[in-house]
Amino acid sequence: MLAAQAEVESESVSLILQLHHRRLDELFDRVEIATEIGSWSEARREFEQFRTALEEHFRIEEEFMFPSFEAFTRALGGPTAAMRAEHRELGRFLDLIERLLRDEQPIGEIGAAFEALLDAHNAKEEQGLYPLFERHAPPEAYAALDLELRPPIVETK
Repeated sequence: MLAAQAEVESESVSLILQLHHRRLDELFDRVEIATEIGSWSEARREFEQFRTALEEHFRIEEEFMFPSFEAFTRALGGPTAAMRAEHRELGRFLDLIERLLRDEQPIGEIGAAFEALLDAHNAKEEQGLYPLFERHAPPEAYAALDLELRPPIVETK
């Protein structure tokens, strides 16, 4: 087993998702730096990587964590509905930022508003949703999410 894989396997699902958040922050920082220095092709490339990673993170939460959370809390309109709405709002920001980068325009205020919303969203997940999931998810739901978060096994010869 690879050392990195062994390290990931020892971490909780909520910690892995928190690490996703930190990595996404780093990726967006790269977009901002590239725009500040006027490196538009790099900014667009970095943004594409960021957007892909963020949308994958949202997919994992919405397909694996949220349905399980709703099942064990019996709350369809509760915190997960708010998280899904925030995902959609963040998606609208992504579209705006993508257009600005395509037109080689600074992302300043839009980028700052996006980051503020993303930071608040992540804090709610990390302080509320993730710990509740850790404590209350049925083993099969936890295992499914855990499996989805694991890096693929790469065979070496």
